Amino acid sequence: MNLLFVARTGVFEALAVGLGYLDQEEQLESSSIFGNMESEKKRELIYLGKAPDGNEVYCVGNKYPDIVVRINEEIKSLIGNIESPLKIIPISVPGTESIYTLSRLAMLPLIGNYFNRLAKSATLHHTDELVSSGKSFRDGVTSKAAAKPLK
Repeated sequence: MNLLFVARTGVFEALAVGLGYLDQEEQLESSSIFGNMESEKKRELIYLGKAPDGNEVYCVGNKYPDIVVRINEEIKSLIGNIESPLKIIPISVPGTESIYTLSRLAMLPLIGNYFNRLAKSATLHHTDELVSSGKSFRDGVTSKAAAKPLK
């Protein structure tokens, strides 16, 4: 299966969650994608790697992550069977709203670098929440209940 993490910023939030899913969060700061505004402007899928469970993991930024999910569901209903299914996971972590605003300001000429540093700093400040979101999704997808739930 292919997994696509969609957040309002692809090179900040979605990247951190995707690396958390892959259990590679230590690569966030050294990643060439982290804070790369040219990649963000392109709005193309960013390949992060293959997880041990066989899932191919991607991330992307979109102003309206929930719409991307709905579009994918509509396409699936039109096509029917798909050999390599795509699961889109919208990312919304409380407290990270400022990252989007800072990332938009980072696209400004001349002063963009200043806001890019602030966006990186804000992302690193929320790394634990973002990474744990990716890890909890991974654990939810790959684990199965071993017993009946309590009544």
